[in-house]
This record gives sequence, structure tokens and C-alpha cells, in this order.
Amino acid sequence: MGTLDYIVIVIYFVGLIAVSLMMSRRIRNSEDMFIAGRNSSWWLSGISSYMTIFSAGTFVVWGGVAYKSGLVAVVVALCVGVASLIVARWISGKWRQINIKSPGEYLTIRFGHTTVGFYTISGIITRAVHTATALYAVAIVMCALVEVPSDCVFASTGFPGDSAAGHLGIWWALLMLGAITLAYTIAGGFLAVLMTDVIQFGVLLSVVVFMIPLSLDAVGGIGNFIGEASAIPAFFSGTSPNYSWTWLMLWTILNVGMIGGDWPFVQRYISVPTVKDAKKSTYLIGFLYLVTPLIWYLPTMAYRLIEPGTGFDTAAMTYAGEHAYVEMSKLVLMQGMIGLMIAAMLSATLSNVSGILNVYANVYTYEIWGRKKRNLHCGEAKKIRIGRIFTLFFGVAIVLLAMLVPLVGGAEKVVVTLLTLVMCPLYIPSIWGLFSKRLSGNQLIWTMVATWTVSILSKLFVPSSVIHANICEALCGCVLPLFILTSIEVISAVRGKRQQGFDDLQSYQNPNTESIGENDKESVRSYSHMAISCFCITIGIIALLLVALLAAGDPKTLAVKSIVWWFIGSILATILAYMIYRKIERQQHECR
Repeated sequence: MGTLDYIVIVIYFVGLIAVSLMMSRRIRNSEDMFIAGRNSSWWLSGISSYMTIFSAGTFVVWGGVAYKSGLVAVVVALCVGVASLIVARWISGKWRQINIKSPGEYLTIRFGHTTVGFYTISGIITRAVHTATALYAVAIVMCALVEVPSDCVFASTGFPGDSAAGHLGIWWALLMLGAITLAYTIAGGFLAVLMTDVIQFGVLLSVVVFMIPLSLDAVGGIGNFIGEASAIPAFFSGTSPNYSWTWLMLWTILNVGMIGGDWPFVQRYISVPTVKDAKKSTYLIGFLYLVTPLIWYLPTMAYRLIEPGTGFDTAAMTYAGEHAYVEMSKLVLMQGMIGLMIAAMLSATLSNVSGILNVYANVYTYEIWGRKKRNLHCGEAKKIRIGRIFTLFFGVAIVLLAMLVPLVGGAEKVVVTLLTLVMCPLYIPSIWGLFSKRLSGNQLIWTMVATWTVSILSKLFVPSSVIHANICEALCGCVLPLFILTSIEVISAVRGKRQQGFDDLQSYQNPNTESIGENDKESVRSYSHMAISCFCITIGIIALLLVALLAAGDPKTLAVKSIVWWFIGSILATILAYMIYRKIERQQHECR
């Protein structure tokens, strides 16, 4: 990377922190801090949820799958879109119907405080380690790209996980990434999470879309790409030995559980004004995941033609695949734009981390700390302060855990797999409780304990020769809890049992979730305008960067200047369309 790339990355992250400080001025109470006062528009919630699914693994892991196996990576992502549509039709609206301030409040009402403690402790432990591992993975990418003098205090020192000499040290990378995420999450709360997600979406979408024509140009055009890629066995097949149709079906069901019941998503469903908005936000996730996967993975698929690996050498193919997105970016992008691509990859993971920090601060403030007798009637300012303190400590713990990851060598992959087996089944029972009037808190806990026991034992002792590892994980994380819950439901129905928590939940149904008042509409419009303005400023800066590169006579930019001008024109047209829309809207408002 060049000096301009480093400058762009610094400006980008300073901008995120500046936006969060601006948002902090709008925090008046704990609802503003944790659910944006329920004034998030449906599209803002949808884009934020879309970004929550992203991480560096989207580019590194699944980009590697696209490099090695082709179209199957796109099909895997399309399954997430199908899962989102299912959640939009039947689940997300149910969350908004309930007048709750946090996912933990729902668990308290439906299953009791013991279940909240069980979920919170399980979630904090597993999420902390899982998020720390993801943060470590993106820090590795950062270290490999950022070069510093060997005698610099920030240089690698040979610690496990460090890159070669002359690169940024892994601990410094983790401290920088952690500090940036904590700064904007603590300062601006959930509103800052939403706004920074829009900025990250703008950068990610712009750079990835820009890479499509550049990547195709690098391999001789779309016709040449299709012709050469077709010669690679099964490259345009929708499945592979690791990702069969059975696995894809189970993967879809697992994502229904995640998008329908994972706390960061639930937080976004309850932050919008109406049930209709909650459904529309999830439909937007589905739409984006049905139209964008090919855009993400086409550059790595094209890179397979440029760097085909060494025959069928598995180790070489794996290495090339994991770095395919970065290598293609370095090949086709110009100075400054490479920095934006790296910033987008880094912030994709940071978006996920910030969402986790805020939602667990939400649950802790309302359902753990807030349920103590001495805290029941405390003021809003104290709740905000407690939420920020929890965010700080939880974030520091995640960074410290990430620093320990290199000490386990290659075992982090096993840790992530085991944690996935623990995390995924947590989503399903909480969704089940939305519809079932028979499931109790104790039954939920025992369902999870039984699922985890079988899942971990199967992972440790069932050989892949008996059942493929991917299928085994999906069966344990999806089919097993569904089977146990169905059995409990049938037995409870025969015995005529009905849980009081379900009846209590009905009293929390909000009759005002189908429409909102004029003041609330104005707040929603205000947040929407701020978000679109952030988006337009972001892509406008990208356009200015490209214009500057053209004016400076950058050889790499001039070589593809027709593509660059097309991209700049598209950005300017988008900004102009929004300015015209705002002018028309203001005129209509003045006429009322």
C-alpha cells in the first residue's frame, strides 16, 4: 500500500468517530442509547442488519470458497437471502408487536429471569470468544498489508501471530481496531451504530461495485471470463462436495434462526416504529442478499483465472483463496482505492463487533443491572452511563481475548467451530417462545444443554468418514433442537400445559405498532435524512478521490479512465437525485 492508502484509512476511521460524536448529542435517554428511540426507518434498520452479517470472513473465507469452487459461494449467500424472506414473512413483525426495550426483556416476560441469566451468560462468553477470534482474523489482514519500519514501536516483534518483519504488530493492530470500535459505540450508542453502518455500506458497495468492471477488464472481458472459467471443473455448479443441497437447506434453516432470533437483529426489529417497518427491513436484507452476492464474489472468481494456483495442490489453493480478494484489489485498484477496500474489509468486522457490544449493553442495563431493587427507579442519565461502562469493559475483554488467540496456534478454528455449535442453537428456542404457549424456561434451558452436549460429542468423536463435518454441524445446530422442542410441545399438549409467561407476553402487545404520530414521523425522517446525507458524503468523497487521481495523471487510473468516469458519473447522478428529492420534499412540506 502507498502513502495515500494510509491517509485514506486514517480519514475513514476518524470520520466514523466524528459521526458518533455528532450522534451522541441526540442521546437524551436510554431508549435513544439502545434502540434509537424507536425512530429508525425500515431501510436504515435493514442496511444495518445487512452490515451486521458482514465480517472480514465474508471476503477471506467465502471469498476463498468462490476462488476455489466458484458459483457455490454465491449460492451459499443466496440462502441467507431466502432465510431473510422467511423471517420477514413470519418472525420479525412478531418482535415489533411486543412493547419491549431489549431482547432480554422478552425472555424475562416469557420465560423468567433465570432464563435471561442463562442466555446472557452463555451469550457473553461465547460471543466474546467468537468476536475476539473474528477481530484477530481481521487484524491479521491488517498486519499483512500495513508496512512500518522495523525499528518503529508499532512494528512486529516476532510474537505469535505477527507478520514478517517490517509490518504492523498484531497487538498494535488489535488495540487500534478495538479502540476505534469502542470510541464510536460508547459515544453515539445504537444511533451511531446505525449511522456508521450506512457509511460502511456506502464504502463497501462503492468499492466492490467498482471492482466488477475492473476485474472483468483484467481477465479480458466477461466473454473471456465465462469461457475460461467454464473449463474449470464444476466452477459454475451451485453445489460442491463440502456444500451439498442437503447442507444448503440446513444452512438456510440455521440462518432463519440467526436472523430471526439473534439479539443484534432483534434489537433492530424493535428499533423501528411499526410492525410493517420491521417486516420491510427484513425484506430489504433478503433483497440485498439475493442481488449482491455475485457482486461480492465475482472479483475472486476472476482472480482464479489470473492466479490458478499450483495444479490441485490443496495447500497452495487454500492460501491463494484466502488472499484472493486482497490480491485482486491490489492488482486492479489504484492508490487510495486500495486503502478504501481495506477500510471496508476492516469495518465490516467492526460493524459486527459494535452491534454485539451495544445489544449486550442494552440487555445488561435493563435486565441484569436494572432489575436490582436499588436500580429500579434510577434516572435515564445513570442508565446511559451504566450502558457505556459495560460497553467499555466488554469491549476491552474482547480485545484482550483476541490478543490470546495467537497463543493457541491453529486451535482457533476448532474453537470457532465449537462455539458455533453452542451459539446457533440459542436462537431457535427464543423464536419458538414467540409462537408456543407451552414451552417453559426450564425446558428451554434443558433443550440447550442437551443440544450442546450432543453437538460437542459428535464433533469430537464422530469421524467425517461416517458423516460429513458440515452436515453434522448443521444437523446438531438445527435439526436436533427442533426435534427436542417439537417433542416437548407434543408432550405438553397431551398434558394440557400452558405457560403463564405466554399469557403475560400477550399483555405486552402494543396496539400502536401499526401507525405512528406526526412527531414520531418527523423523527424518523430526521434520522433517514442524516443517514442518506452520510451515505452521499461518503460516496461523494470517493468520487473526489478518483477525480484527483485522474487530474494527477495516475497511470493505473488513466489506463481504465472510461470505467472511472462511468463510476464517477454514477455517483454524481445518485447525489443529484437525492438533492432533487430533498428539494421536492421541502417544497411539499412548506405547502402543507
